[in-house]
Amino acid sequence: MKVHALALIALMLSFAPEIVFGQEVHDALSAAEKQKRDYDTYIVFNRKRNAHACIMSIVFIVLYPLGAISIHLPIEQIPFLRNTYLKKKVMAIHAPIQVIAFVMMVGGMALGIRIAHDLDYLNHPVHCHVAIGLLVVSTIILFQPIMGILQHRHFKKTGGKSIFAYLHRWIGRGAIILGMVNSGLGFQLAETTGVIVPTSSYVRSYVLLGVLVSFWFSLVVFDSYRARQQKATVNKREGAGA
Repeated sequence: MKVHALALIALMLSFAPEIVFGQEVHDALSAAEKQKRDYDTYIVFNRKRNAHACIMSIVFIVLYPLGAISIHLPIEQIPFLRNTYLKKKVMAIHAPIQVIAFVMMVGGMALGIRIAHDLDYLNHPVHCHVAIGLLVVSTIILFQPIMGILQHRHFKKTGGKSIFAYLHRWIGRGAIILGMVNSGLGFQLAETTGVIVPTSSYVRSYVLLGVLVSFWFSLVVFDSYRARQQKATVNKREGAGA
């Protein structure tokens, strides 16, 4: 009986190195698998962050300014465009651009909320970029479509502007400007987490922003000047007729 016990102990001891080695291999494979899962998770997260930055930059630096610019384009003064569908600037140019920007903005906001949740940015204190982003996007979603539709209905009935037109205009302008500022804050926030933002991203964004904002401002000033000139002409005619 003792012989059998000794033989069993000897057999177990002979397999001990293989058991230990097998456990070490299992631990190494588990660590490698966890590392791969963490790397895959980081890759997915990084893609979401890049997508959010790209989408929101296109929306607030390109599309929304272009939509605002379209209202002030002097299409009626361009001979080969004045008799085309483009003369209906709101329905032909402004609305389609804004709808595309709106859909992209909602998708970008969803990505942003997910990223903020992953990085714990939604807890106190909320980062400035997150707070401004939620404020701007919520304001556009809640007010801009309603104000635009109400003004369009009023225009079809009366041919003039209503309080909805001015609300739509100034809420939109304020939201676009805040969105542009928030784009820079987003780059800064990314850098605080160790992300290296290429200089080309800054240059590309701010060159586009400068060009489009300058063009937008110039058209607004030109439109205001033209409206005053037309009003002055009408007043002169009425004065001459009296």
